[in-house]
Amino acid sequence: MKILLVNPPSGALTVGLKHLAKVEPLGLEIIGGAVREHHVELLDMEIESDLEGTLRRFQPDIVGVSAQVVQTYTAQRVLKTAKIFNPDILTVVGGHHATLCPHEFNTPFIDVVVIGEGVPAFREIVARWEKTHTKNFDDILGLGLPRNGTFCLTTPRPFPPNLDHLPHPDRSLTAKYRSRYYYLFEDSIASIQTSVGCTFPCNFCSCQHFTQRRFIARSPELIVEDLKTIKEDFIMFCDDHTFIDVKRMERLHDLIVEAGIKKRYFAYTRTDCVVKNPEIFAKWAKIGLMMVMTGLEAIDDTRIKEVNKKTSIEINEKAIEILAKNGIVLSAGFLVMPDYTEEDFKRIDAYVRRHPNIALTELTPLTPLPGTGFHEEMKGTVTTHHREVYDLAHFVLPTTKLSQPEMYRLIQKYYMRIVLRAMMRLKLYRSPYIFKRHMPRLVLGLLLNSRLIKRMHISTTIPAPVQ
Repeated sequence: MKILLVNPPSGALTVGLKHLAKVEPLGLEIIGGAVREHHVELLDMEIESDLEGTLRRFQPDIVGVSAQVVQTYTAQRVLKTAKIFNPDILTVVGGHHATLCPHEFNTPFIDVVVIGEGVPAFREIVARWEKTHTKNFDDILGLGLPRNGTFCLTTPRPFPPNLDHLPHPDRSLTAKYRSRYYYLFEDSIASIQTSVGCTFPCNFCSCQHFTQRRFIARSPELIVEDLKTIKEDFIMFCDDHTFIDVKRMERLHDLIVEAGIKKRYFAYTRTDCVVKNPEIFAKWAKIGLMMVMTGLEAIDDTRIKEVNKKTSIEINEKAIEILAKNGIVLSAGFLVMPDYTEEDFKRIDAYVRRHPNIALTELTPLTPLPGTGFHEEMKGTVTTHHREVYDLAHFVLPTTKLSQPEMYRLIQKYYMRIVLRAMMRLKLYRSPYIFKRHMPRLVLGLLLNSRLIKRMHISTTIPAPVQ
């Protein structure tokens, strides 16, 4: 059978990393690796937009998409286009947002919504479709089935004890795109998944809901097997919290050393994990861990408690010191609360200036992401339900002390400082960086983001489209 996997583009209103990075669709590469016995193609619409031409040329039997929240409408449009092209195509959607909000994909042009882990469900769907060519999927676990305006849920699929059953990603599916993937200042990048889920209760985060606060990991031995196949120099760990299991990361470290793998790594972690386990970060620094992303969230404990982060300013300070000692730079996230004034922006900026190890800074408006308890709590307060602006860059909660246009003006003002600071602290003015092939795209993305920020308050007044 012919299976077309599509990475839909982010929505037209979406701002932020959309214009500063293009990263391989790792989830679809893993799905593709699970059905290698079939003829599989992958269309990455973040780079190549000719869906109709691909449908005509490839003539797929199944079209599958994966959707984050900002891809909700574009994923729907992909599958609607496939159905219009050929009503006999089986259309399937899965991914993070489809799992958290499956009912948002209850449309006549979607046949199956995969809820939760996609690999075993997709394998079973493909096998059933190949054998019977009927839409009788009621006995397959973890599905949502749109039917004549109703939406039927099959029995939930249990969480697996680990991720060792997953195939290695089939990166040959993105071979024609790989030279065009980049992340900020890095242009030879690849992604790897070593775990999924997080056990912490931060109320604004959706990853804990995806696995119901379970941490599910892949064995170090399989991770190293995958790493050995990656040609790119810069590896992004696409985990919710890479270092939560320290013994596993010690084993992975030892196997990487034994295999002689030489890479540079970017990972997500929490500051309390750094403080409790400084030795593992010292070890990983020696084998290439160059940057970690962590949410500092605020510069006072009262604000940190508001979002149930379970850390503190003291912990954050100690973590920054430990990372600096080991030569690991920090990409630090700060929440922008609806009641912020310019004084709050000034305080964050001054805090970052005092810590040379913070190379990158993210200013993230507090966002009740769909599918979380926080969204349920705030759904009567949010200013818009348009999914394209749930990008962690728009204010979807009312601002209380300053108008939205003024808040965006401040974000733009302080992001200009953030960019200049990053250039100096990471020495991006040196020739190894300024001559990288993707730099013109990155500069254009920065300029585009700056222009879009001025109009972002208008985006949150646009009603959600009717599909």
